Amino acid sequence: MTVDNSNYHLSWINTGVSVYDGETGAGVSLCPQDSPLVSLGEPGEYKFGKRYEPKKPYVYLNLYNNHWRTNFAPWIGDGRRMSARVRLWAFDKFNSESALYSPAMEARVPLVAAGSRGKPGQLPATQAGLTLSRKGVAVTAFGPNPDGAGTVLRVWEQGGVSGELVIEGLKSATATPVNLRGEKIGEAVAIHNGRLAFNLHAYAPASYLLD
Repeated sequence: MTVDNSNYHLSWINTGVSVYDGETGAGVSLCPQDSPLVSLGEPGEYKFGKRYEPKKPYVYLNLYNNHWRTNFAPWIGDGRRMSARVRLWAFDKFNSESALYSPAMEARVPLVAAGSRGKPGQLPATQAGLTLSRKGVAVTAFGPNPDGAGTVLRVWEQGGVSGELVIEGLKSATATPVNLRGEKIGEAVAIHNGRLAFNLHAYAPASYLLD
């Protein structure tokens, strides 16, 4: 927490929350699958301070409130009896990827299987998509370029680790680095045997326009 006058009493989380001992690193993580608004230390609704830092290892989930309504429904439910799912797990040593990000994403995006009784087609029974060389990196875009020709590939580092990332399974010949607006920020690099390698900074995005 390095910026004053930000609302640290309420946090809208994308993955989950970890609470752990600063000396041993052991603790507990949780992923609120249906209620992404949380408060740390104490209930934080209708509270604001120049600089708030929680003193107690408590996590409060905002399941419902009668203070405000919005045009989206994180607190309202579907008009019937509301339910909320929370995934909890413990760890011996905190690590952003293994103790928080990967288990939280497994809870939010579980494995899904489907079966069919139709006649088999021409596609193989199994086929790999993109393969990343390490965990803790999210693929946030892989599809047609909304600003022109080509395909946009965007990854976002979530585990706090800087270093080389290798993406395999690409069918393009070159990749041009672009910013989040799709503007070119570097020279095109060659993709060899479907393999693209580059340096990815901790907690940072990287975007490429594939030919």
